[in-house]
Amino acid sequence: MPTALMLMSHSRLALADDYFDPAALEFSDRQQKTADLHYFSKAGGQQPGAYQVSVVVNDQQVSQQTVEFTEDDGILKPVLTPAQLAEFGVNVSAFSSFNQLHEGESFTRIERYIPDASSKFDFIGQRLVLSIPQAAMNVQSRGYVDPARWDDGIAAAFVNYSLTGSQTHQQEGVINSNYLNLRSGINLGGWRLRNISSLMYDKHSRWQSQSTYLQHDIKSLRSLFRAGDTYTTGDVFDSIQFRGVQLMSEDEMLPDSQRGFAPVIRGMAHSNAKVTVSQHGYVIYETYVAPGAFALKDLYPTAQSGDLEVKITESNGSVRTFTQPFSAVPFMLREGRSKFSVSAGRYRSGLNQSRTPQFVQSTLFYGLPASFTASGGAQLAQQYQAYALGISRGFGELGSLGSDVTFSTTSSPSGKRYIGRSVRAQYQKDFNLTGTSISLASYRYSSSGYYDFSEAVALEGDNSLVDNKRSREEFSVSQSLGGWGSLSASIYSQEYWHSQGHDETLHIGLYSGWKGISCGLGYYYTKSSTKNEADRSLSLNVNIPLGQWLSENSVSYNMTSDNTGHTSQQVSLYGSLLENHNLYYNVQQGYGNKGQGANSGVGFDYHGGYGTTQLGYRYDNRNKQLTWGASGSIVAHAHGVTFGQTTSDSFAIVRAPGASHVAIQNGSNIHTDSRGYAVVPALTNWRKNDITLDTSTMDGETDVELESQTVIPGGGAVVLANYQTHIGYRVLFALRDNNGPLPFGASAHLIAQSEDDGKPASGMVADRGEVYLSGIPDEGTIEASWDEQNVTRRCVTHFSIPPAQQHNQIKTVDGICL
Repeated sequence: MPTALMLMSHSRLALADDYFDPAALEFSDRQQKTADLHYFSKAGGQQPGAYQVSVVVNDQQVSQQTVEFTEDDGILKPVLTPAQLAEFGVNVSAFSSFNQLHEGESFTRIERYIPDASSKFDFIGQRLVLSIPQAAMNVQSRGYVDPARWDDGIAAAFVNYSLTGSQTHQQEGVINSNYLNLRSGINLGGWRLRNISSLMYDKHSRWQSQSTYLQHDIKSLRSLFRAGDTYTTGDVFDSIQFRGVQLMSEDEMLPDSQRGFAPVIRGMAHSNAKVTVSQHGYVIYETYVAPGAFALKDLYPTAQSGDLEVKITESNGSVRTFTQPFSAVPFMLREGRSKFSVSAGRYRSGLNQSRTPQFVQSTLFYGLPASFTASGGAQLAQQYQAYALGISRGFGELGSLGSDVTFSTTSSPSGKRYIGRSVRAQYQKDFNLTGTSISLASYRYSSSGYYDFSEAVALEGDNSLVDNKRSREEFSVSQSLGGWGSLSASIYSQEYWHSQGHDETLHIGLYSGWKGISCGLGYYYTKSSTKNEADRSLSLNVNIPLGQWLSENSVSYNMTSDNTGHTSQQVSLYGSLLENHNLYYNVQQGYGNKGQGANSGVGFDYHGGYGTTQLGYRYDNRNKQLTWGASGSIVAHAHGVTFGQTTSDSFAIVRAPGASHVAIQNGSNIHTDSRGYAVVPALTNWRKNDITLDTSTMDGETDVELESQTVIPGGGAVVLANYQTHIGYRVLFALRDNNGPLPFGASAHLIAQSEDDGKPASGMVADRGEVYLSGIPDEGTIEASWDEQNVTRRCVTHFSIPPAQQHNQIKTVDGICL
């Protein structure tokens, strides 16, 4: 373009500032005029208006919303309200200056209301950056997300389907088998209706509805309400299935720094100091404290145990360190934290038991000082009562220990009464010096008169003696072998009162790796109370990646041998194919002794944007089998029906109208359909989730204003990630009116033809009346406006793209604006 733009800097006695003089503009067309350009006279100046921005407070993104900006001394300032500041985490009630404002009244200069606060509009990044003194912010735990920002999502109905089937050829004939599992749901406001059903079909069809329930977040209690078919929590009493109502704490609603158990770290700082906390060699926490005593209560829980190294760096550079021993048994809570559950309903069992008594159960945990956690609970039914009390504590270098006792009273249908107790102890500890971790050591002993609720329900009469449990031991340990790998072992044993048999399992594993090659050796021992003979087996597996010759592919060898003399060996070649590595294959060949003979198999698993499909074939000396499968989701919402991959509890619908086949960076091979919609199958409840479009996959006629959005779904929510798209041609318009080219700095925008068109394309007129716009249809109307001598002038021009330019990357159109 032949225009020369000269930027000049004015120097004044009392002011040194960047300034742009519109009179310095030179135009190739002498008829060119300029609109009122005082908006751009200072660095960073832009036209006032509403902009979709990311709101960043003290370097933390807190929101994405449309904010109105107005000019203030040549700079755009946000138009805010006290309610918006409160949403951003500002302690508005601490500043009396806000009392001057009427209900709903807005303001622009935040520094007038909060000393030392400031705002800055990053126009290029479309970010509103607020700097607020920390003293003016509400004190929140790290990782805190205001429940007011939890998105209940949109109204939607969906079904996740999983279909598997096979056709087996045997000497006796052909056997067909098919299984369909459906996880369905309906979302309306904050309510979630869920159903799990299945259909089995071989010679006959069998339909089964396994469970149906209704759920809602209770934000004030950080808990979930559920009505229908569900399970009790298994932290105090054994979990049971029932139909009824339930209210229970949901740890996932808490900030990451308040979930689980972590000790309170107390210390003393002699100056403004930095406190750094490390575990297993990794820094897990860092903060700054004032002189005096401090207490750190918001550590992120990492491993269940492992000593914490605390380093205090004083302002003069001196460093002091100390060790905080730490280990936790399950269900230990931080000081002052509580966790509860209340359930009431009718007992259900998949064993078709005739008795389905009504019951009520409640449990409570509470974190006490000195690393103690108290627990208790009650389980009440017409012919059964149980009460539990427990205590757990961390003992520093000695690990952590928890114990509880449960008393039960059971009345059988025949009138017999049983009274008993069950005592449980649990221990956990990491030994850093030796690399040993006792993940869990648990022992439980129950007297002969003790029955848990499921055992009590199974009591039918004098001739029905339930084999209630007598004792149970669990132990698991892992030992690091340094560069050689690791050794792990787990043991489980359970005895019964009315049976000489008992259940036992033992696993010992040795795992190692070298230059990408991994191998494992395992021993397994299992014995059931219903069998006289135990099963013993030994396994060896080796995996060798072929990245040097065949990327994303590996070969493996597996051998198993049991105490009956059966030995089988298998060699497999597996990996992924195609450009996106979303076609997985597995080719295997094996052989077994004692008449098993050779066996072969091949399978393919394709992970597409709309779901997954499988196809496989297996062959041995007894049968030939063809298998198939498919899984995915179908979601119905206000904008239509969208197909996708199998979803988790919460997921998102991407809406980018007209932006077809655009990749999304939040999963494997996810992309929009022909209408511009897609299912992002997995989000984290009550947490910030970023959903980003891959703009490099957009075609030449697609533009999007913001490529990334942040969503915070409530429990089970289907959230909408709505993107403003401009679909159409990229056009350079040259606009003139009766006086010549439109003024430099005039605003021009496409007039939307319908409400579904979203935000219309807009731009600023440059030299020779030229303005570049994207997302332009074959024909339409452009409206231009500008300020001239304190009068706003407008004109419109109708256009149509000439057929001769249909294949040009950028079209050019001359228009008369009337």
